[in-house]
Amino acid sequence: MNAGDRKAVQAALEQHRRVLISTHVSPEGDALGSALALAHALRGMGKEALVVNRDPVPRLLDFLPAHGLYRRVDRPDEGYDVLVVVDCGDLERTALFHERRPSLIINIDHHITNKQFGQINWVDPGAAATAEMIAALLGDLHVGVSKEIALCLYTALMTETGSFKYSNTSPAVFRLAAELAERGVRPAWVSHQIYERNTVNRLKLLGAVLERMEVSADRTVAWVTIPADVFARTGTTAEDAEDFVNYPRSLTETEVAILLRDAEPGRVKVSFRASGEVDVAAIASQFGGGGHRKAAGCTVAGTIDTVRPRVIEAAERAVRNTMAAAPR
Repeated sequence: MNAGDRKAVQAALEQHRRVLISTHVSPEGDALGSALALAHALRGMGKEALVVNRDPVPRLLDFLPAHGLYRRVDRPDEGYDVLVVVDCGDLERTALFHERRPSLIINIDHHITNKQFGQINWVDPGAAATAEMIAALLGDLHVGVSKEIALCLYTALMTETGSFKYSNTSPAVFRLAAELAERGVRPAWVSHQIYERNTVNRLKLLGAVLERMEVSADRTVAWVTIPADVFARTGTTAEDAEDFVNYPRSLTETEVAILLRDAEPGRVKVSFRASGEVDVAAIASQFGGGGHRKAAGCTVAGTIDTVRPRVIEAAERAVRNTMAAAPR
């Protein structure tokens, strides 16, 4: 971790009293958990802290202690001293700060494709999760880790590491998870909240999605598509498909898995996951997106039928290039 940038974040948060915290739209575990943990900590320091987002708390994360700390807004309040954006590679992805860019932005993130949009940028691609960075920051701020903070950080860490099975799971991750469990987190309960609260409609969506799964001729690229009418027919939303890209990723020969779904009219959300050595962040960047080597995404103008061939071609090319460069 870059100690200089981290110290600059610490100094700024100690100096300012009113702190607004935000993250990308449709926040997942690391984004929401990191934001809430920081908000709880700052309030514990006697500061005013609020997490704002364009979207509500996702259903599968509704167990996190967000009451009074989280607000869904279309236009953020201007009565704050500093904006902290966590787990977000580009300020545009908050979808909140188009008209007025705050004078002081602190950018805390672990995505290698982060655009360094803050006045203070602490970006550590070596961190397994933004939550790992927030935990270190709370130590700098001499904030005690309450049970609420521990729950937020553990949830973020668990989801970002795929329940501690992705390649970003390090000894440091296990040590931090153990420390959080010692603070009162019950891992089995958290796992149940995230993975075992399906609805009938969500399982029907999964069935419809798996029926549409396709693979490339050499089986190294696999993809699923979710048109808007499939969401409508199953009574579901994009939130219900959050982790569905992991199903094609689990295929034995797959190197790159892709999920394409209709977003707003005329735009397609694309999620990439890598099983091997292909850098999917590099694929996503070709379409204006970003992320990590193993997990990335982008939003592309067009329809699923027009976007899909371009995305699959880019993925197949990336697989070929990666295999050609591999030592024999």
